[in-house]
Amino acid sequence: MLKFIRLLAPLSLALCCLLLLPASALACGGLFASTNQARVSQDTERLLITVGAHSTTLYEQIRYQGKAQDFAWVLPVPVVPSVDQAPQALFTSLEQLTAPRFVVPAARTCDYADITRPHYSGMGAGAPNTTSSSNVNVYGSGAVGPFAYDVIKSGDAGALTHWLQAHQYAVPASTQQFIQPYVAKNMYFLAMRLQAKADTTSIAPVKITFPMVMKQIMIPIRLAATDINTRMNMEVSILANERFAPQNYQDIHIDQDQITSTPNPGANYYQLIDTAIQKAGGYGFVTEYAQPVGPYALGSYLKEMPENAYLTRFYTSFTPDHMQIDPILAPKANLNPVSPYISLNYSSPPPDCTLTYVKSAACVGGAVGVPLLGIVAGAIWLRRHYKAARRVL
Repeated sequence: MLKFIRLLAPLSLALCCLLLLPASALACGGLFASTNQARVSQDTERLLITVGAHSTTLYEQIRYQGKAQDFAWVLPVPVVPSVDQAPQALFTSLEQLTAPRFVVPAARTCDYADITRPHYSGMGAGAPNTTSSSNVNVYGSGAVGPFAYDVIKSGDAGALTHWLQAHQYAVPASTQQFIQPYVAKNMYFLAMRLQAKADTTSIAPVKITFPMVMKQIMIPIRLAATDINTRMNMEVSILANERFAPQNYQDIHIDQDQITSTPNPGANYYQLIDTAIQKAGGYGFVTEYAQPVGPYALGSYLKEMPENAYLTRFYTSFTPDHMQIDPILAPKANLNPVSPYISLNYSSPPPDCTLTYVKSAACVGGAVGVPLLGIVAGAIWLRRHYKAARRVL
């Protein structure tokens, strides 16, 4: 599935593009901005794709800043999907389950040698009814949450663009050239916009279900390169009955010994990933989580879970110069599971505890020596008192 967002006003967050298609129908897509505005920036894009026995569902956490009337989302899709609203809590549960967590070792201080101070320890983590209008067929319309949507199709990219403009979708005339390849592939288009009374604060995650099983997942990024300032980050989680892995990107790993533990645990984690991606030629994915999961691993927000469910989470980042290959994620057997818990090592030398040793030794000497001197003094006094008493007798 291809996705692009049309933004006519300046914004700081925008959506990436996603295409979910069978292996025989892969394509690419992009994110576009108007020619009279600054290049848009991208926040981390978070997607959850569930692959079931008879369908594939995309859950998208939409983040947008701008005018409500300028929001338009147009997605080329292989079949007519069903559209629904998804709970934000689903992504909260997903993050809590799969996000990297850094296990911090106890700080190496001199406390262990200082008997005058208490000891503390801890860990940190981290084929429907159809209407026709101007050579454009409408296969469905409706409203979900704050969104109004239409599913349309046409053999004429120009007619399709004009239809969108005439139905309150803020897309420019140049949209025609970008959607033409997908028109040529006989694809449908899911168009979404905010309803008249909705504002950007009401934007919620969406759920888009395709009545087909996706054999592999392609994320088209090539046309999005023109609208990326410096780097675009992406998290893709796939819930299926098997583990997925990058097919045409490198499956990269970072040296966990290089992850800093102080002063902020994991502070250089994403920097290390970016460096590893650069060493991979700009095309790589890190697998952050890969585990079998139970039916309620993500709470009760998913009504259907794949049998023998396996959840894989990937992270990557793109620079504009390295957005020439659309990544493909596909099933791969015999791979080890990946835990989100990362044990960190000490990243600084141990302190000089000489003074602490001296202080502790003095404390020990005082604690033991003073009572001992008292006992000796008492014994001497008793001895002298005893001798004096005998002389009197």
